Amino acid sequence: MAMTLSESPRSTALRVTGVKANDSDDIIARRLMELGFIPGAVIEIRQEAPLLKDPMAILVRGMVVALRRYEADRVSVEPAR
Repeated sequence: MAMTLSESPRSTALRVTGVKANDSDDIIARRLMELGFIPGAVIEIRQEAPLLKDPMAILVRGMVVALRRYEADRVSVEPAR
């Protein structure tokens, strides 16, 4: 059941399945992968801003990273087992 990070439930362990890159020199996709959003990484949505839920705080590799929804839409995830 693949979904994007922005569609995922809060406080649930998720496994990254991929990061969507628009071209070979996509700065946002490269930065997401540098932050630890790589296939196989286990992450968790910790908090979301009220109302629009933008930005969102994600726990990845022991650190909390703030992402905008348009960035979270690039990360494909599935429930971690």
